[in-house]
Amino acid sequence: MKETKKYRSIRDCVVLAVGFIAFMAMRSDSLAYDTYSTNKLSNSSTNHCRACHGDFRAAISTKVPPTVFPGGNIHEMHRNSAYMGTDCDLCHQDSGRYPVIIGLSTGPAGNNSGIGCTGCHVAEGLRKHHVVRGVTVCLDCHPNDSAPPPETTKPPYYGLTGFTKANNPGNTVLATNVNENWSAGDFLGLDNDGNGLYDLADYAVGPFRLLSATLEGNNVRVTFLTAGGRTNRVQAAASLTTAFTNVSAALEIPGVGLVTNSYLDVGGATSPLRFYRLSAQVP
Repeated sequence: MKETKKYRSIRDCVVLAVGFIAFMAMRSDSLAYDTYSTNKLSNSSTNHCRACHGDFRAAISTKVPPTVFPGGNIHEMHRNSAYMGTDCDLCHQDSGRYPVIIGLSTGPAGNNSGIGCTGCHVAEGLRKHHVVRGVTVCLDCHPNDSAPPPETTKPPYYGLTGFTKANNPGNTVLATNVNENWSAGDFLGLDNDGNGLYDLADYAVGPFRLLSATLEGNNVRVTFLTAGGRTNRVQAAASLTTAFTNVSAALEIPGVGLVTNSYLDVGGATSPLRFYRLSAQVP
């Protein structure tokens, strides 16, 4: 009787444990963005990428401002050799092309095999990017995510000759269909470190420095190199040992790519001594 009772106790524990694991698995998948277009278990109409970014075969994204894709849709932009030329196995599985599992694919044999979309869209950076933009659903499953690598770090699939043309994580050449940018005309590329700044707008990629300070009567024109998409301020101090304070309002730099900008410090030349520096506002 004792042995029977012991057996039933262990069995009951196993059943309970299996039930708990099954519940946790269902809960995790019901929250996670596991596919682009549907949720595997719940078949949710909202809990997936498509709900915000539009159909993968659409010509224009649903984000604002919208991104226009060459070849007629996002899928063609990815796969067509005239554009990104990505091998199907980097995104899909041999066992079935649909649904597209975000973190699972056939991949190139022996080289980062099986990580799907996250081979180019760094998982930690993608989640951080959404949090920066106010989309916090990722935190349900990833509350203690590790820090993504810098924007200058190549994602795992970049530079795989014969598998994809994606290669330059900084998107440092403003040319159509090169680097990591294949959308039409914006040359933004990706935000793989998730800080809200795209490529050259990211301080890890694009330069950021003072170029000159020239007199214009009683004023000083401060000229600096920055990038479109950044927000900067010009600061000044009477010496290098005193605190710098803002002399300009927040300067939102328009455009894309490297930009030379200037700010006129009215009355700046009337100070006996004046030091300037730039300040960056990161989302």
